[in-house]
Amino acid sequence: MMKRWIFVLSAVLAAQLVLAVIVNLKGEEYGVFAAAEKLLSFDRQSIDGLRIDDGTDSVVLIKQDGMWLLPGSGDFPASQQSVERLLDKLAALQKGWPVARTRGAARRFKVDRERFERKLALLSGADETATLFVGTSPGFRKVYVRPGDEDEVFAVDFNTWDAEADADSWIDKDVLKLDAGDVERVEMPGFILHRVDGVMQVADLGESEQSNDAACRSLLGKLTGLRIQSLLGTEGKPEYDQDEPALEFKIIRAGGESLSYRFSRVQDTPYYVLQRSDLNHYLQVAEYLVDAVIETTREQLVQARAAAEAGES
Repeated sequence: MMKRWIFVLSAVLAAQLVLAVIVNLKGEEYGVFAAAEKLLSFDRQSIDGLRIDDGTDSVVLIKQDGMWLLPGSGDFPASQQSVERLLDKLAALQKGWPVARTRGAARRFKVDRERFERKLALLSGADETATLFVGTSPGFRKVYVRPGDEDEVFAVDFNTWDAEADADSWIDKDVLKLDAGDVERVEMPGFILHRVDGVMQVADLGESEQSNDAACRSLLGKLTGLRIQSLLGTEGKPEYDQDEPALEFKIIRAGGESLSYRFSRVQDTPYYVLQRSDLNHYLQVAEYLVDAVIETTREQLVQARAAAEAGES
């Protein structure tokens, strides 16, 4: 009986020793993957290109003269903040404990060269400085990733939708925005706004009329705050019906620059097609933004002097 207990205790002790050795070895092996180590190694300042692929579509962004552009969309301006934010996130990613390191696991987590959710390539000139494969998600705001030059798979904080592979996700949707204070004159169908003593007013007022300052400011804000939804290319199409526009107007800026706007409607679509004189692209603008301008009349922008004076008293 005593010999049996000695045998059992010896077996337990041996198992504990083996387990301690394994834990110690794994601790040494994974020590290099401490969270303080960067996931990707690249010089942030040297990156002037970014290619994103989702297996079906891809988009390329190139930095020229300090601005990010979309060469595949006629060098249309990209959202500078969105691109820089993505690069900041990639530069900040750190390694934790690797969750796997086999090719089978890479395919299972969709971070393989042939099977991935996203493939991000950071470019410096023609050189691919760093590559990251982004795969499936193990939880909220977490994804599996694998650096292109490594076998290890990691789970990191990252949103896949921050790296979409289509141009419309990266365009500068505020490209139409203007500084309202820089506008000197607006030529609309049926009336004109011009700046007098620093204030936008309706031109050619009658003796009993006065501009409604709040309404004028509101209209100017709508005109200078237009946003686009997507690009429609650089080639006009018959269905754009630009020869019969729904709205045309002109904005003259303080430096003398004149911007002409032409909005037309595509049948059975919830948007307008815009062509602005300084841009080569046809642009898609939400109908509610344009309708708000079309519905503004001269009568809404003026008020009787008596009514204005009564409101002030």
